[in-house]
Amino acid sequence: MCRNSIDNCCDWIDTKIDDGTFLPVVNGAHSCMRQIGRLLVYFVYAISFFLAATSFFIILPYEQLYKSPYLLVVLSIFGFYFLINIQFHYYKARTTKPVANPGQEGDSFCEKCNYWKSQRTHHCSVCETCILGMDHHCIWINQCVGSHNHRHFFLFIANLTFAAGTIILAGYPSVYDHIFMETSEHTFCTSILHYAPLQNYICDYNELARTSIVFCYLLSAVLFLMVGGLTLWNVYLISIGFTYIDYLRHSDLKRKPGYRNRLNKGFWMNWKNFLGLRRNRSFFNYVILPRTLPPLMYDNFAKNDAFDLIV
Repeated sequence: MCRNSIDNCCDWIDTKIDDGTFLPVVNGAHSCMRQIGRLLVYFVYAISFFLAATSFFIILPYEQLYKSPYLLVVLSIFGFYFLINIQFHYYKARTTKPVANPGQEGDSFCEKCNYWKSQRTHHCSVCETCILGMDHHCIWINQCVGSHNHRHFFLFIANLTFAAGTIILAGYPSVYDHIFMETSEHTFCTSILHYAPLQNYICDYNELARTSIVFCYLLSAVLFLMVGGLTLWNVYLISIGFTYIDYLRHSDLKRKPGYRNRLNKGFWMNWKNFLGLRRNRSFFNYVILPRTLPPLMYDNFAKNDAFDLIV
């Protein structure tokens, strides 16, 4: 009897979805997601500014008590490099519109867009458009991750992971001294720091240095675990030539006899095409340095083969 009640409830929900009863609720939820996404963009900039300011004006100057000036210079260079790359790729990931491929007559038909869509195109209800090579809708950039901006999104989270890891490794003495202040010989406000131009201003506010260091370190640890996990997941998907939606679709297909993964071109070719390393483009100039690339086709592109589009 309980099972029949659940089945009847599910049937009722399906009916209401089909006849459009819940459409205002769904549209309201999508509109809410877009508004929250706009706020989260400012939140990301605020967090990145806080991490950079704390690292450069408090943690690095304090680390002169434990590290040589040469190592501090190296850490500063890496810090500026990560900061520039994070800001560049985040800006490009959130402002570069993924390619919306309408497809050709005879392809799948999108009833919401009222047009044809290719096999690697997925409709995003939040963005209200079809996205070629869609990976997922990311609320942190307030748009979809797909063709043309997927590369920027990946390089953004990869650089953020490395930056957070650098703070964790380099800032351990700082956070240790300021968590256990009662037993520490030094703190930011009780030490003579020659490379701390803002020390007097920061120490005018009680507990600001300690709070900033501890919060910066804990936030970096959270980002390293969460964003690092997302980065590793993307590394795996890129290595096999998948987006997340491709992965979901092919999880069921691969159980069928005669299944062939047409997306996987091999480990090196998958990465080469994802990063746009064609036409003698070097890894240093187009990956290490922040660069913008147009969407490209695979080297071994087969005509009318929608599976060969780079994402």
